[in-house]
Amino acid sequence: MNRINRTPLIAGAVSTLALIGATPAMAQEASQNESRDRVLQTVQVTAERREASQQDVPVTVASIDERMLSEGDYRTSEDLAQQVPGLQIKSSFSASNPTIFIRGVGINDFNPANSGAIGVMVDDMFYNSTTGQLFQLFDLDRVEVLKGPQGTLYGRNTTGGVLSIHTKEPGFEPGGYLGATYGRFNQMDVEGAVNLPVSDKLAFRLSAVSNTRDGTRDIAFPDGTSTEKNNVDFQAARLQMLFEPTNALKILGKIEYGKSSATSRSYESQGLINYNTGEVGIPDFDRVCGGRGAAICGDAFGYVDDKDPFSGAENLKDTPEEVEAFTANLQVEWDLGAFELTSVTGYLDTDREAILEVDASPNRLVEEYINDGSEQFSQELRLASDWDGPLSLITGAFYLQDELTGQDSFELLAGLNPTPGTPYFDATNFILRTDRFYTQKTDTFAVFAQSDYDLTDRLTATLGARFTWEERELDHVAYAGPVDAVPLDGDMPVFATLLDTSDFGTDNLSFEEPTFRAALSYDVSDDIMVFGSVSRGFKSGGFNTGATSDPVEASVVEPEKLMAYEAGIKSEWFDRTLRANASAFYYDYTDLQVFGLAPGAVPTQTLFNAEEAEITGVEFDLTSVPLTGLELSLAGTYLDAEYTNFVTPLGQDFSGNSMVAAPDWSLVARGRYETGPIWGDLGLVAGADATYTGDQYFDTQNTERLAQGEYWLVNARLALRPQHGRWELAAFVKNLADEEYVVDAFDVADFGFDELVYGDPRTYGISLTYRFGSG
Repeated sequence: MNRINRTPLIAGAVSTLALIGATPAMAQEASQNESRDRVLQTVQVTAERREASQQDVPVTVASIDERMLSEGDYRTSEDLAQQVPGLQIKSSFSASNPTIFIRGVGINDFNPANSGAIGVMVDDMFYNSTTGQLFQLFDLDRVEVLKGPQGTLYGRNTTGGVLSIHTKEPGFEPGGYLGATYGRFNQMDVEGAVNLPVSDKLAFRLSAVSNTRDGTRDIAFPDGTSTEKNNVDFQAARLQMLFEPTNALKILGKIEYGKSSATSRSYESQGLINYNTGEVGIPDFDRVCGGRGAAICGDAFGYVDDKDPFSGAENLKDTPEEVEAFTANLQVEWDLGAFELTSVTGYLDTDREAILEVDASPNRLVEEYINDGSEQFSQELRLASDWDGPLSLITGAFYLQDELTGQDSFELLAGLNPTPGTPYFDATNFILRTDRFYTQKTDTFAVFAQSDYDLTDRLTATLGARFTWEERELDHVAYAGPVDAVPLDGDMPVFATLLDTSDFGTDNLSFEEPTFRAALSYDVSDDIMVFGSVSRGFKSGGFNTGATSDPVEASVVEPEKLMAYEAGIKSEWFDRTLRANASAFYYDYTDLQVFGLAPGAVPTQTLFNAEEAEITGVEFDLTSVPLTGLELSLAGTYLDAEYTNFVTPLGQDFSGNSMVAAPDWSLVARGRYETGPIWGDLGLVAGADATYTGDQYFDTQNTERLAQGEYWLVNARLALRPQHGRWELAAFVKNLADEEYVVDAFDVADFGFDELVYGDPRTYGISLTYRFGSG
């Protein structure tokens, strides 16, 4: 796992040389009057809170535009990870609580109280709790992925970067679209939007989506019945208002509601006990069990899963995961002459209730009930200069208040009850239970400023700073022990007899931290810019709300800090037919927060600070239009990420280990070709993309049996549409080679197995889209 794989290096080098070599040869035939299709279009981003060309900002940012989103059949934020090198988005739940990493920076904590190291924003509104971060993607304008600390201009907890989503705004011309998709596993997606102009100053836009799909895992039950799990069942609607009473004032309001009613994630059981030899595959898993999926290995209670990662056996038929989210957002932009004032007011309310089959087996070993939700309010004010001269300035303030309440209950070894068939969490027999109830309140306030100053006509200096104050309060009580009676009070269990109680009580934390960014950019020519930057990121400390009864779990983590050094180039060549961007970076990471599972009768959720880590990497992004209608791109990230000094309070020394979710190489290659008319006014659009992900670990111990080796994913699409583009009929396939790959893994070795979360198998389908008016 630790050796350097040269395959992506060679593939990347060959593809890059071919891309660069082909372009100048074809560019010789180009003229100044080439068609619009022969020139790369300008990519507009708001990475520095102003609209600017992606090529003009001294920040590494990847942008996915509306066309790529619609043609890529992206449904959730998890899908984005396959399109941006260095971005990892995964979840052990079906529709909530993703863990997000950029360039190896992130945290594997699946508890909603930990906000993560990557900022998630929708229409400039910061999403604090992870409960609402695994949202569906519909009616979007673009997605921007900002890489590196963004501790000057963006919300909180942006140690590693920002995932910024921008929805489609209302228009003053009538129009809209309607699309439908049908595919494998009875995938049925319907999406649409319509502009509703009232006048030349007031307009509304209504958007809605419904995504449904049968489960990808066939699950058998002890009574001989079966069902499908890992399904999709999501609906959402969004209403926006755009009001521009004068040329100087713009008011954009939005309300949105979404609900997922799918089953909770169904895990694959990786047995660790060889029932032919009696050996346990720890640590020699490959020898004892013959590698992942060996049919002769089972868990400690005799269950042996088959080799198919998309089938298994469980005991709970009803494992719902219901997630609801309501959002309200108000943005005001007011041109004051020399300044432009921007106000972003946001409200987010999320709720989640789920039952999980944790043991992934037909035995009643470990079952979990979750009921949590958060309510947040945020307000940001920005004042941006709008004058001629060498100096530009953005300054402002940010406030966020969030309250998270939760219950997490585990039922253990219920299959040992003398009376079988006891309803879930309604015991009349002896049951071992662990429960925790908590409320966490967060208040954070920050002031910030950033300025750009043109030292010369070509040299610009950027200097920004932010100061953050934050307070956190946690009320936490946990119970563990046998229960002899559990009456129900609505959906909430109420305990009658508990032999062990751990009251972690109320705790308070407060932080005051500065962050900054300094950069120099130099325009070598009109089409070439080089830049260098140094920045400091900060992620606030917090609590381990995964704690139950073990005192080691009731940890408090200090803030993590990251110093980032980066140098890069952004360039366009051959009359803007080739775009070539690249950067190199070094991260000095201190007190990084690390989440993991430790052995125990109940897996112990640990949250500690690792003293030091280092990340070194390079990135490149090449895009070319060698022929009219043909667009090729290749992007990649190389990481060398390791914990340089990490000894846990349990005495485990992980110094020198690779960091979690930090594959050495990740590559994305794309090709798109759009023909002219080939049958009347009908033409074809053919597209394909291939994603390479190198070796990676899912735990800080670098456990080999939990690791995922390198793999490729290939997607393809073919569409028929007229030249006016009003309608489009397309066929698509995702994961063309039907690659079996793990996106997350959890060590439950005390019960004789591991939990594996697999990515989707091959899917395919057809889609029809119709656009009317202004679209």
